[in-house]
Amino acid sequence: RFFAYLINNSIIPCRDKTFRNYILKNSQKWKNEDNSKKANGKKILVTNIFNHLGYTISELVMGKNLTNILNAECIGILNYYDLKRILLFRSFGIKKIIFLKSSNFFVRLKYFVKAYFKIRSCRNMDEFLNFNISGVDLGKTVYDHYIRFSGLGTINSFNRKFYANLARAFLVHHQMEKYFKKYNFISSVQTEIQFIPGAIMFQSALKNGVNVYSKFGPSNSFTVRKYANIDQKYTARERYSKKIYELINTNIKKKAVEIGGEIIKKRFDCIPGHESFYERFELPDYERGKKFKKIEKKDFTKEELCKRLGWKTNCPIAVIFATDLTDGVFSSSTWTVFRDRLTWLRETLYEIKKITNVNWLVKPHPNDEIYGVVTSTISEYENICLNLDHVKIFPEDASKRSITKFIDAALTLNCSAAYEYPCFGIPTIVPKESAVSGFGFTVEPKSKDEFFCELKNIRELKKLNIQQVELAKIYTFIYMKLAVVASNLIAPHDKAHIIDEKSYWNEMVKLLDKYNYKDDLLMKMMKIQETNNDTHTINYDMIMNKSLDTTINKINRT
Repeated sequence: RFFAYLINNSIIPCRDKTFRNYILKNSQKWKNEDNSKKANGKKILVTNIFNHLGYTISELVMGKNLTNILNAECIGILNYYDLKRILLFRSFGIKKIIFLKSSNFFVRLKYFVKAYFKIRSCRNMDEFLNFNISGVDLGKTVYDHYIRFSGLGTINSFNRKFYANLARAFLVHHQMEKYFKKYNFISSVQTEIQFIPGAIMFQSALKNGVNVYSKFGPSNSFTVRKYANIDQKYTARERYSKKIYELINTNIKKKAVEIGGEIIKKRFDCIPGHESFYERFELPDYERGKKFKKIEKKDFTKEELCKRLGWKTNCPIAVIFATDLTDGVFSSSTWTVFRDRLTWLRETLYEIKKITNVNWLVKPHPNDEIYGVVTSTISEYENICLNLDHVKIFPEDASKRSITKFIDAALTLNCSAAYEYPCFGIPTIVPKESAVSGFGFTVEPKSKDEFFCELKNIRELKKLNIQQVELAKIYTFIYMKLAVVASNLIAPHDKAHIIDEKSYWNEMVKLLDKYNYKDDLLMKMMKIQETNNDTHTINYDMIMNKSLDTTINKINRT
């Protein structure tokens, strides 16, 4: 079949009948939509860096929508030759596919030598982190890539992997610059915008004036974040514009606050369906693993917790919510007080050692075990604070809903805690730009001195006022409901790397069979997004108050 395909690409060289059926039906669906004649040379780059069916299909659907909205023609780009993904791309009418080639030995040697001399010229890691080519951050990308795949949360020395990764970054940058000069790309679709090659491709696109459309959200319901310039390269995908807040305030503020508040309440009561996207679609991967242990959760009052830990009840309790220590340490922030997340955690632990008039709880992030990080939150605690009476590891059996009953302040970087605890009026310190920065419901010190001063004076932090609590609840509403737009061309899935492909393609075929353009909410809202030049795809039907009562009723029934 493969050799027959090389001669005639209408033949599908795959034994899986369900996949063949999908490819044939999908090709038939779009065969009459050829935008090449009216595109006037305009191209859309559709990338697929993360090899997961859910990501692949989402990027292809987004690309297909953009071809119609922008009157442009798609070109695909893959890491390497992958026949299944090539068949998928072509079934969506993408005829031209290019590859990030590893190049020959001499080209690779050339970039390795270049990487060697560049690293040798850097006096320290901080100097290397500032290395960029016309705004494309090669130094930070290489550092971030190393941190993620080594399991180390921070590093100050260079090893052989730095040289190899920088050489690869040079090569990817060279290839992307060549493609951006060759083709008239006006837009790019890219979900994985971190690490190598993702970050280089993403930043190169922005540097060349190419808008990047990136998916944020789970499964088949998500928002499309539009990046329009290189200054946005570290802005969180889930950082929503003030324009969205203004729309809500003008039209549906009361119901948005109600829905956001109910979602958080039910999340803390551990009612399924109200978890953050991470908990719902990534944590189940871990729960299916051998390391996961079921722990019976209990509700604690402050008095019960203090009795158990040997603390006095008249001292305030602050919780440090550690974030993922290795996954994208530069993402989601155009500014940060600390170099990386482990440095933040480590220096925070050293500082709270001296602040004995506050009781501190340190809560590890689940990804410490999921990714098997070398330096974990617990190992840092044991090295720095193990024998201190006023600093303890968060009790594993404490229920989520009881946390709000015994803590007076929260510390975090960019996890869900940054908007969850403000919903309860609990002051939350975030020493970097986060997805919720600038909306007035978090404490955002801009330097180490400011941050450490906030820690020393944490007893003086006041509960949030009603307006601040409402802003946090509105953010929750946007994150969980307004900026979650369903596609009727994508079957539901989780982030597990193993998908029952037979069932998945059967569901995809069913969606094709009953597809109705008028019911394509994602397409409709992406059109409005482009017309309004919005940063995010949002459900404007909700803004018009068309489906809010239904949403409220669904939440109340759970």
